[in-house]
Amino acid sequence: MKFFAGVFTTVLVGVAIGGFVFATGRFNVAATAPPDFTDKVAPWVLDKALERRARDVTDPISKDAGALARGMSHYRENCLPCHGAPGVDPAEFHEGMNPVPPDIDSQGVQHDTDAELFWVIKNGIRMTGMPAFSVNHKDDEIRDIVAFVRHAPQLTDAERRALKEAVAGGEEHHHEGAEGEEPHSHGAEGPAASPAPAASASPHHHH
Repeated sequence: MKFFAGVFTTVLVGVAIGGFVFATGRFNVAATAPPDFTDKVAPWVLDKALERRARDVTDPISKDAGALARGMSHYRENCLPCHGAPGVDPAEFHEGMNPVPPDIDSQGVQHDTDAELFWVIKNGIRMTGMPAFSVNHKDDEIRDIVAFVRHAPQLTDAERRALKEAVAGGEEHHHEGAEGEEPHSHGAEGPAASPAPAASASPHHHH
């Protein structure tokens, strides 16, 4: 009986301390916060949650010939800035995310089953920056993304070039208004007409 009373008291004290920290705003929510207890527990919690929820996924990956091309198109537009690809760096903002998104060919990602990858892409992971694709992607499209993620460690040179071109295009667009924009000249009769914006090299994918 004393043992159970001690366990109960320990749990109660822990909850009280946690409640005090959270209620008084002492918990550091900054992305720059150093690793703490949450960072150690979260991966274990995530693994257990995925194991449980992925059991209901029965058809997680596309296997037809066009799946990789379709999946790469979605990945390039939605995932590349955060996760990069072998030989292709993610976007600069990736360095300031907490937790840092894993590389797509990392052991942590590739160790997941197809069903677990499908569940993560479809539902997202709260408080990590990983969005739920189900809000604007159909299941078939998510299966295509899973196929490409699984293929990522074996990227061909052509696929790598295509992904790099997408990154380069994004960087050019990002700096277009800041560094490359010419100031408008004003004549005696008023401001000069602004040129029409150039069409995007790669139109956005809509669902």
